[in-house]
Parts: sequence; C-alpha cells; structure tokens
Amino acid sequence: MRPAIPAEAFDHGDPRRYRRGCRCTPCTKATTAENRRRHYLRETGRGTRTSPHRAANHITRLRNAGMSDREIQAAANIVPDLFYRIMRGASDIHRNTEARILAVQPTPQAENRCGAQTPALGTIRRLRALAADGWPAAELGRRLGKHKQFIVFLQNTDTNTEPRTRLWVAAYVRNLCTELAGLTPEDNGVPAHFAHATRKRAAAKDWVPTSYWDEDDYDNPHFVPATQEPARHIVVGENALELINQQGYSRRDAAARLGISLTALEVNIRRYRDELEEAA
Repeated sequence: MRPAIPAEAFDHGDPRRYRRGCRCTPCTKATTAENRRRHYLRETGRGTRTSPHRAANHITRLRNAGMSDREIQAAANIVPDLFYRIMRGASDIHRNTEARILAVQPTPQAENRCGAQTPALGTIRRLRALAADGWPAAELGRRLGKHKQFIVFLQNTDTNTEPRTRLWVAAYVRNLCTELAGLTPEDNGVPAHFAHATRKRAAAKDWVPTSYWDEDDYDNPHFVPATQEPARHIVVGENALELINQQGYSRRDAAARLGISLTALEVNIRRYRDELEEAA
C-alpha cells in the first residue's frame, strides 16, 4: 500500500493540504472556492469528472516534444498508475487532474530530444524476450530510467495495430537488450522467485526468450520465431547441460535455475540428446 502523502507535500492554498489537516486561511479559502466550483459544475450538469482523451492527447504531444513520462508525471503531480490509466483511457478523470496535465509545457531539456517516431514492433519484442529470460518489468524499468508500468504497457501493446514509439525509446531498449541477452537475471541482482514468476507469466503469453532471436529478426514483421517443442527442448537442453557439465550444477539446481521441474529437465535433455544422435 502506498504511504499517505503528508500535508507538508503541498503548498499553503492547496485544497489537498486542507484535506490533510491544515486549517490556515489560504487553505481554507482554496477549499471553499473548490467546493463552490464543484457545486456550480454539478448544478450546470457538468460535474467534476471528464473524459481522459484531452489529457492523453496532450501527454502524447509532450512525449513527442521529448519529455519523458517521469518528467510529465512530476510536472503534473500525478502518480504513474493514474498516468497510464489515462493513456489507456481506462476511466474518467477529475477536471483538476486534466487541468494540471494541460498546463504542462515541454521543458528546455526536452527540446534537445528527438520526438521522431519509429515502428514499435522491435521494441515490444525485445522487452517481451527479456521477460521470457526472467527480467521483471521493475528491473527493466530501473535500468531504463522508466517506471515499471511503462514497460508493462509496451510489452502488452497489440502488435497487430502497427504501434509506434519514439526513436530514443527504441534505441534505449535495443541497447538494453544487447546488454542483457545471454545473462542470467539471478546472477545479476534479480531474486530467483521474481525471475521464475516472470518467466512463467511470459510463457503463458507465448513470449519467447532472447535465444530465439537474431538481432535483425526483432524488427522484421515477417519473422515469426519457432516456438514449437523442438526449438524449446533444444534451448532447454543446451542450457541445462551447460549448467550441469560446465558450471557444476546438480540436475535439481539446474531445473530450479531454468524455472522448470526436474522431470521437465530430464525430458528436454533426453529429447535434445536424441536429436543430436539422429543428426549425427
């Protein structure tokens, strides 16, 4: 549960400070004015909530101007969960929230960033492949300087809609994928149970790990990675035997590292060896 925001987080004259216990004159006057406006809007049939579309369109313009999601969230004083709900159009928002977002203007630092866009297919595939390797969204977000909801949003984007993303986002993800491909999350700061849960969720969505991809394949819309059982047992068999023969893992520990049962490990090794013998 997110800790409560203290009154001191808001300036005097902000109704949110009044609602947290401050009864100074500026806060009292601001709250009275807010209540009067809420009553006026309700009496005129408008209410205090509105569609998120105007706010989402403005956020898109700020993104294209080079602002990061974190910069927009800080400038508008909104939390990441609300930010991404707005972008999904999940529910109506308070008019005050919309006003804060519409008031945000691109920062001088953002002017130096490129707002040009590129197809997002490769970016989405790379993030899904890293998840299939066991890298949680929170860890990917930390390494990219993004909130985990941004990673989840991209990973779950429908690739059939021909989505687009900004060039610098695509470049960051490409570099991160190159950096992490072939590394084991558990050996690089990710708790084993988090890595295992991430692999399990990715497998349920038919996302395949980085070992299934060549670099040029991520961005190729005509390439579909082979995810049938033969490809799966080759990957598992190779990784299992490397852990057992070269790194000294027991079969039980190797199965735990790969996020599969001991029985599944034995089956995949046997099938992998049978295929090698047939090829020979």
